[in-house]
Amino acid sequence: MRSWILVPADKEKALGQVAGSGADVVVVDLARAASNEAKQHTRLAARDWLSSHREQVVSARRFARWARIGPISSPQWRDDLAAAMEGAPDGIVLAECAGTDEVQQFAAGLYESENRIGVRSGSTKIIPELGGNPAAALHLKPFAEELHPRIVGLGWDAAALARSMGAQRMRGPGGLWSDALAYVRGQVLLAAHAQGLQVIEAPFRDTRDAEGAQRAALAARADGFTGMMAVHPSQVEAINSAFAPSQDEIAEARELIGMFSLNPGAETLPFRGRHVGYKELSRAKALLGED
Repeated sequence: MRSWILVPADKEKALGQVAGSGADVVVVDLARAASNEAKQHTRLAARDWLSSHREQVVSARRFARWARIGPISSPQWRDDLAAAMEGAPDGIVLAECAGTDEVQQFAAGLYESENRIGVRSGSTKIIPELGGNPAAALHLKPFAEELHPRIVGLGWDAAALARSMGAQRMRGPGGLWSDALAYVRGQVLLAAHAQGLQVIEAPFRDTRDAEGAQRAALAARADGFTGMMAVHPSQVEAINSAFAPSQDEIAEARELIGMFSLNPGAETLPFRGRHVGYKELSRAKALLGED
């Protein structure tokens, strides 16, 4: 899944238009802080959108439906989760995740919600957003080790980290990430690849700079990210284009998959001068849309 578009659940117009954005994944954002009264309206809007788009016309471009919930430190996350789960989303982006213990706590809430609404247990996936504050940013190693089975990818929240440090910028000359943010970005990228997971680049926030957004998407793809978050429909095409596989990559993926099909049960195989295993096979299948 290349393009992920984040749409605030409290923005009625944006929510009404996002299905036609061309994104692979629509993420309905419930993580924005608001009063209890405003939250009630937001939860209903998110539930209704997720429910109404659960059945998609086969001839139309299909997209996955996710919700963004959290952080766990917020007293509102359980009610937000309960509302989103009534729409049976494909997965949850866990905002400002501070550690693997928070994933465990959140997953327990997911199990309860799935059982309550009759969704298959364990079917709702999680992508935690990591390194949202300095303390969390310095404790990312556990995410490169054994993880909860619901986790299918990792992301990071550059804006949250910058706010927590009082930083006056996120990017420097040439559009490069500032040092602290680049450090977290690299750690999240490495942790995801260590686990063979998807890894989602943080969004390019300046919706007026189309060229900058395109450069950011191309850089994310070149650095090893598997997808990127958008904050406006105008950014989706650039992300889809940047992450589209080349003909050489498609040919290599087919060759690798073919080798494993001819050698059932093999854990590793020699391939083009290197040894490959299940992680490489999974990436090849994902690239061809066979995951």
